[in-house]
Amino acid sequence: MTRLRLISIAGTLLISLSGMAQNAVNKDSTLVVADNQEAEVAFNAGNDFVAQKNYQEAINSFTKALSVNPKFTKAMVNRAFAKSEMADYNGAITDFTMAIELEESPVAYYGRGLAYFNQNNSSDALNDFELAIKAGYDEAKVYYYAGVAHFECGNYEESVNNLTLSITFDGNNAQAYNDRGSAKRMKEDYDGAIADYQQAIKIDPKLATAYNNLASALLKKGNIDDAISNYGLAIGLDQEYVIAYNNRARAKFEKNDFDGMIADCQKAVEINPNYAYAYNNMGIAQMKKKDYDAAYQSFSKAIQVNENFAEAYLNRGSCLEMQRKFEDAVADWRMAYKLGITKAKNYISFYE
Repeated sequence: MTRLRLISIAGTLLISLSGMAQNAVNKDSTLVVADNQEAEVAFNAGNDFVAQKNYQEAINSFTKALSVNPKFTKAMVNRAFAKSEMADYNGAITDFTMAIELEESPVAYYGRGLAYFNQNNSSDALNDFELAIKAGYDEAKVYYYAGVAHFECGNYEESVNNLTLSITFDGNNAQAYNDRGSAKRMKEDYDGAIADYQQAIKIDPKLATAYNNLASALLKKGNIDDAISNYGLAIGLDQEYVIAYNNRARAKFEKNDFDGMIADCQKAVEINPNYAYAYNNMGIAQMKKKDYDAAYQSFSKAIQVNENFAEAYLNRGSCLEMQRKFEDAVADWRMAYKLGITKAKNYISFYE
């Protein structure tokens, strides 16, 4: 009975939300004639501050424009983008919502979607991105973020479709190819994923995530040596790429290279002492080497970092079983079962 569970986290999507306020200013132009000259002057001053990345002063200027003309929607939208740059996402959402209530604004839907996304609210973000598209915001970036949001919501087919539209607008966006590859990988279209990752690398040879993700797709295809090589390329570009170390360790398991696996896991936790997955995988390699004391310590460290880490309880239980500590093993398997690993019940029943 195989009772060890390895954990591999591929690190699929990486998006950049910076420069939102500048984009909004560029979209609406820097000079705007308002109903009131004082509001117009304040608005244009706010745009100038955005160009200087002085977002607090930009917010102050847009607020002044709105105090003169409360229905100055472009000032409200640009203030919202500036608030997003200041990580005031609740304030940004409020401003975007007020602007939308005054008049339907594709840019405001898009901006509010980004603010929701920054709050890890992928569902509301996706809804706003789709409203932006429906209202006529037909640009690469909105399809890109809609694709990312679909991915986060588990809608992989729609993720592929939206990222494809983004690529149609901008065929030089390496990140869009990388992320579409990840959506294809979740659909088990490994050949399509590999092609997208390779295109991402062709566009941006320094995109470490693309090498990591290419390696994960190659591993799914059984190309272990190529996977290990590409994880190494990812690490070469980013010496602190914790996920790539952990993933390479997972690949080394397939070659029974347990020493190499332990070395990669140790490097991962050296960079990030709270990386529970690497402790778990290190424990598996140590068990394979029959170093049960060390394995127990590694699984325990994984649980210390993440008390709800079901796989670590399952694996520690197996480690305890090998040490003939059956009651303690059953206790760990009970916890694994409680946390969602149903097969742990079979392990428990063997000792009851």
